[in-house]
Amino acid sequence: MNNEQKREAESKSIFYVLGALALVVVSAGYIVYRFVSTRNYNEKWKDYDECGLA
Repeated sequence: MNNEQKREAESKSIFYVLGALALVVVSAGYIVYRFVSTRNYNEKWKDYDECGLA
């Protein structure tokens, strides 16, 4: 394997790692967004649950 092939293999592996990292970051962001959104929704309607309208 010459230097050019080694660099090409390394660049491909770097792209794979960056792609996987981006997927993890986006997934974590979505989970946090859903958690905050659900918490805000439940907080908004909490008073109505207590009075029996729900």
